Amino acid sequence: MTKIKPFAALRPAKDKAGEVSSPPFDSGSRDLANHEILNNPISYLHVVKPYLHFKGERKNPLKHFPLGLEYLNNFKKQGVLVKDAVPAFYIYRLIKGSQAYAGIIAAASVDDYLNNNILKHENTLNEKQNEIAEHIQFYKSLGNPVLLTYPDDEAIDMLISQYIMKHVPEYNFISNDQIKHNLWVVSEPKDIELIEQRFNSIENLYIADGHHRSAGSAEFCEIMRAENPAYTGEESFNYFPVCLIPFSKLTIFEYHRLVRDKTIINDKFIDKIKNFFEVIPSGNLPVQPLNKKDFGLYFQGKAFLLKLKPEIDKTLTGTLDNLDVSIVEQFILKNIFDIVDSKADNRLFFMDGGKGIGHLREVIDNGEFDLAITLYPTSIEEIKQVAEQNLIMPPKSTWIEPKIRTGLVIMEHEK
Repeated sequence: MTKIKPFAALRPAKDKAGEVSSPPFDSGSRDLANHEILNNPISYLHVVKPYLHFKGERKNPLKHFPLGLEYLNNFKKQGVLVKDAVPAFYIYRLIKGSQAYAGIIAAASVDDYLNNNILKHENTLNEKQNEIAEHIQFYKSLGNPVLLTYPDDEAIDMLISQYIMKHVPEYNFISNDQIKHNLWVVSEPKDIELIEQRFNSIENLYIADGHHRSAGSAEFCEIMRAENPAYTGEESFNYFPVCLIPFSKLTIFEYHRLVRDKTIINDKFIDKIKNFFEVIPSGNLPVQPLNKKDFGLYFQGKAFLLKLKPEIDKTLTGTLDNLDVSIVEQFILKNIFDIVDSKADNRLFFMDGGKGIGHLREVIDNGEFDLAITLYPTSIEEIKQVAEQNLIMPPKSTWIEPKIRTGLVIMEHEK
């Protein structure tokens, strides 16, 4: 059983939602963020990335957070951001091309996260987790909901569809990245009750995107509980903002690997690959694998399809070993390149599959990288299995969409 509840959000004024909100601050381009900071005086990036006002400086909370808080308070005074009068759920829809994503923004329980009712599939870095906890503690708010997913539920789907079909959206705008955004406020008691009851009957929720925000929210909660030993569990610091979208409505892209290492990629490189894979020459365009345990190599203008050898496949045991990302880690990155820590080795980089094969070819052909390893996407079933077995995937195993916009629905905590 999982617990979610409505909350009274701090939100942009109706006519300013597109200007205030921004792409997710943990995955957006720094160049685009700098442009936004310079050209948009009411962007929420002034709150979440105040260090961009200090050219060339590293993040320094003691110096930079006060400026971000000044922007936040001014946005409230000027009516750029307005607090809802009553708790509500929020139906949020993004339309990217012909793909529509719709979910419910709500407050999820930190206890569900700590007790593994909200399941994880990635490790978090302490530095990044602490940074988010510091942000929440200083601002007493978080404006980028964690993306959670759950088994499809007909009653929830029906309620979302009714709002989309029968209610005028509170927000209706197209962002600079050509994604359409809509938001509906759900404050009717009967609808709130239905949503709460349906999620209360779901055994587990799964983190799709936002492991560090979840961990940072939990760390902030532990700090507040220590400061308030008589807490009841209903205080706002016991919750964190989430956007809940069912399994079937997510899109999971692969994460390709890019390597810089001219010393390894030589005449004997393909012979080493043949120890583990059947190697099929595939012309001069990068291969997009279409099946599990198929991979592509692209380097020096040549492309190859790799198929894992049956005798190697038989040695794989358990959920983790059989993941395509694990196969690449073990048989290419570790065995051939001696990359033992994918998070730390500066020869290894990652590119999400949403950017396309053409962009992948470009960065190899122009010499930015020496080798591309292309993969087939991890499935939602594999993510579920890993999470339910309390296992951890290799770094950058999935790129999951949608990416929830920052500063559209902000959860504030009592001060």
